[in-house]
Amino acid sequence: MRTLVSLLFVIVMLISIESAPAQSSSVPAADAQRVATAAEKLRVVTRNLEPFSFEKGGRRVGFAAELWDRLARESGLEYDVTVVGTAQEIIDAVHNKTADVGVGALSVTAKREAVIDFSQPFYESGLQVLVDGSSASFADNIRDLLKNLFSWQLIGAFALLIATMVIISHLVWRFEHKINPEMWPQDYRQGIWESFWWTISTLLVGGADNKGPVGVGGRIVAVMWMLLSIVLVALLTASFTTTLTINTLKGDISGPNDLPGRKVATVKGSTAESWLTANNAIVRPLGSVAECITALRQGKVQAVVYDAPILMYEAAKLGDDKLQLVGPVFQRQNYAFAIQQDSRLREQLNRGLLKISESGVESELRAEYFGREH
Repeated sequence: MRTLVSLLFVIVMLISIESAPAQSSSVPAADAQRVATAAEKLRVVTRNLEPFSFEKGGRRVGFAAELWDRLARESGLEYDVTVVGTAQEIIDAVHNKTADVGVGALSVTAKREAVIDFSQPFYESGLQVLVDGSSASFADNIRDLLKNLFSWQLIGAFALLIATMVIISHLVWRFEHKINPEMWPQDYRQGIWESFWWTISTLLVGGADNKGPVGVGGRIVAVMWMLLSIVLVALLTASFTTTLTINTLKGDISGPNDLPGRKVATVKGSTAESWLTANNAIVRPLGSVAECITALRQGKVQAVVYDAPILMYEAAKLGDDKLQLVGPVFQRQNYAFAIQQDSRLREQLNRGLLKISESGVESELRAEYFGREH
């Protein structure tokens, strides 16, 4: 009996010894996991685009960058920043989970929503038109008129017309000089001159007084020329009128509806370029907004179309009162922070954005970067 009791005591002690380390080791493991999660830094990806995110004085500034920094501090989040070249690279990084948050002027679109999530919007944007409000001088108007009048398009059209008239004149003389030498002399030089006079008269007024082909061949050519003259006169009139009117008036663009047929600069490959092309503007794509505004100030284009806040910021930096944003904001879009699909950060960021908005921080940043708008 005593032996049995001793055996039971030994078994109980062994069980206690084996279970005690397992229970004590579970607490440090949980604590370690919690500490590691708290120390983890978010991977933030952005691009340089004033005034939303850019480097200045060795630090990252801009409306979106500073809004995100304030949001992260309010939420107790630490982060590291990686800079890429385009908005699509930001979207790809978040989608591929090589980044946790995308910061910048990122438009919320259905295509992007299919692969990533967004926070609630923090800025409503869209396209707008920037013009140079300075009036053109009389000399500028004359110069533009002559420049358009002697354009290569018109010169080429007139050269083709004269060549056609010479061919028609030769054919009429060839058919008529043998049977109608009084109107078309047999001497080639005199005959071609008379024939060319008839061709010009037919083109301008529909025929020449007391002069016309009498032979079958000559009349066939004459009928063809008369029909062709109707088409040529209509085409030349339209081309001449368009060339003289397009780009000779300044200061008459008041919104997007005035852009068809005008020379307009925008950033190459942007949504603004696609919109302008679809709406029959004469698009001049350039590398940056600054280049577009320079072209506008030099009179090379009549307007610039791009994202409204970026145009506003770039124009304000120049301090030129002649640069004016005209018309409404169109093709509206919202900017938001990009996050991974089903990210645990979404609710946290949305609450933080609401708090920042209520505290007035967002309004202060708007006034700093878009002062003329607010």
